[in-house]
Amino acid sequence: MDMDRYWDMTAQVCALIRIGITGFWFGRFTEPYLNGKRKAGATGLAYVAVMYVAYFVPWEMDSIIAYGMGALASLGAMCLCDRRNYAQKLFLAMLMYLLNAITGSLAIIPIDILFEKIIYLPYVLQNLWRQFVCFAAIEIIYVILTFFTMKVLVRMINRIYVHKRENMQVKELALMLATPFLALTGYLIFLYFSDIWLGTFGTYIWNVYSQYMWIRALYQMVSYGAILTTIVLYQSIKGSHRREKESAVLAEQMTDMRRHIGQMEAVYSDIRGLKHDMGNHVLTLEALLDKKEHREAEVYLSGLKEQLNKIEEEMKTGNPVTDVILAEKRKEAQERGIGFICDFHYPEKTGINAFDVSIILNNALDNAMEAAEGCERPFIDIKSWRQRNVYMIEVRNPFIGNLITDRESGLPESAKGGSGHGFGLKNMQKVARKYHGDIDVRQEKNGFVLTVMMMLE
Repeated sequence: MDMDRYWDMTAQVCALIRIGITGFWFGRFTEPYLNGKRKAGATGLAYVAVMYVAYFVPWEMDSIIAYGMGALASLGAMCLCDRRNYAQKLFLAMLMYLLNAITGSLAIIPIDILFEKIIYLPYVLQNLWRQFVCFAAIEIIYVILTFFTMKVLVRMINRIYVHKRENMQVKELALMLATPFLALTGYLIFLYFSDIWLGTFGTYIWNVYSQYMWIRALYQMVSYGAILTTIVLYQSIKGSHRREKESAVLAEQMTDMRRHIGQMEAVYSDIRGLKHDMGNHVLTLEALLDKKEHREAEVYLSGLKEQLNKIEEEMKTGNPVTDVILAEKRKEAQERGIGFICDFHYPEKTGINAFDVSIILNNALDNAMEAAEGCERPFIDIKSWRQRNVYMIEVRNPFIGNLITDRESGLPESAKGGSGHGFGLKNMQKVARKYHGDIDVRQEKNGFVLTVMMMLE
């Protein structure tokens, strides 16, 4: 059998495997940003499908165009599977193209060395089968190097790209694309120069100047380092913005707390006023009864009861701050047509601060109302209990849709944006961890359950 056929088949099979490896790692690369293995798998499959078609077309296609088509196919799959944050997806597609180029430039260096050291040995050249076995072994090594090189490059980017779920603005995209675009330009210049050399002298430049491959690999490594630096700086900026937003949300909650305290002071003022006037109320009732004015006495007593009930209704949790918060949230829920069930009790005589509890209540109930509104039977059920040195708060509400969890924080993502988007659960988690506890969020059948655990002193 013709040995050339064996060589061609081996080269083709290994090339197809390398395409599959690249598609696999593209899927792993995009998985944290798409938050789903199926979506990420579709991205990798789109790349592999387009590259296989390009590989088997009857006419010769430039590798630059083919790899570009593969990156565009991945971009299209990402946009179809997750229709948001398109700017970030465009940036990821550019990185895919460059990762492919960088992987090829780095992995080919040891392969060229092996070819020179093994294939051209007199012992190997004397036998065609020996040449083929060595060639096949080197191709397999090339496949393995491609796999692990791509693995390292992908994991390094995903490790430093911390805020993966943050929206990328158009201006940020322009900034982020500057470095990859310069890296791509240099890569294309290298390819153009090697094509000119081949057309002029009829041989590859690296066959004459072996250092050419080393220089290209060095350029790719520098380019990759520049891309990593750009991502680190971008993540630092996003982290700073996030901290500013968290501070703004916390400041807003502190303003709400001052308002709640003011409302509680008003309630206490009513109580003090009622206590001060109690003697007068008693004297008035006695006078009405002495005059046999029973009807007027009943009306007067009814008004007094109504005032007492109003005050009693405001104070039922064991702490004036939580009393006001829950009364306000119950009123808001009623106005929005949401049922409000409350069995909340403040842990008295413990080291838990009322301000910290207020952060949990405000955020938990705001999120619950946002999720419950629009459901067929909207309701909020909040309760708390103490078991030895553990204090638990649980909030239940209906929920339509699937709960999407952020891989980094382990917390679910809000379906709605806004200035405080995504910070409520994190603020609650900070409070819980302050008391050596944590929060748990789970989705039940058509429902959402938030549990907060705090350890008591």
